[in-house]
Amino acid sequence: MEVVSVKVCVLVGSSRKNGLSSNVCAVLQDQFNAKGFSSNFVHLADKHIEYCDADNLCQFAPCKVADDMPSILADMQEADGIIYMPVMHAFGTNSKFQAFLERVGYGYLRPLDRPLVDKIAAIIVVGRRYGHTAVYSQIMLNIMLNKMIMAGSGFPPLFFGMLGGAAADVEALEAVEQTVERMHDVHMRFRNPDKAKNKVQTRLTL
Repeated sequence: MEVVSVKVCVLVGSSRKNGLSSNVCAVLQDQFNAKGFSSNFVHLADKHIEYCDADNLCQFAPCKVADDMPSILADMQEADGIIYMPVMHAFGTNSKFQAFLERVGYGYLRPLDRPLVDKIAAIIVVGRRYGHTAVYSQIMLNIMLNKMIMAGSGFPPLFFGMLGGAAADVEALEAVEQTVERMHDVHMRFRNPDKAKNKVQTRLTL
């Protein structure tokens, strides 16, 4: 397989420094190293993110609220692929990640005419036991809204904290590996569309 450098921005929602999300980040880094990807882990807990003030002025120009959102968006725009990694609180995503989604989606991506179009996107949800698929679905709709390309991995990578560390969740680890593989595959298809077309045609004639 051709190894091509892919820049991946991982948006980490956890506020804990040594929890399950940090285990998953280590797993991702190993996968990135194996594929030759370059990575940028953006820990939202370390960023200043204000809540949306709903003044509706960002219908016409990017949000004027002063915080770290422009630098986070710059990291996303520089990447080839983006992995959203929220943690689950109260059957939904945690408040910092929710604030990020609202601010970046309404305050920047909307007035800038969806600048993340055709970025390759994936989702990893971390939580104790319940509600993972609801959070996954919310983020997936956000990805579709922004005209990104979802790198499906078969079963979604959902890490269940009640099992212990990341290494104890074998199915989620397999899904992460497949997700990174799919991100690489989709990126290659964009780089070599004729080769990808021939590959599809070959499968159809088998």
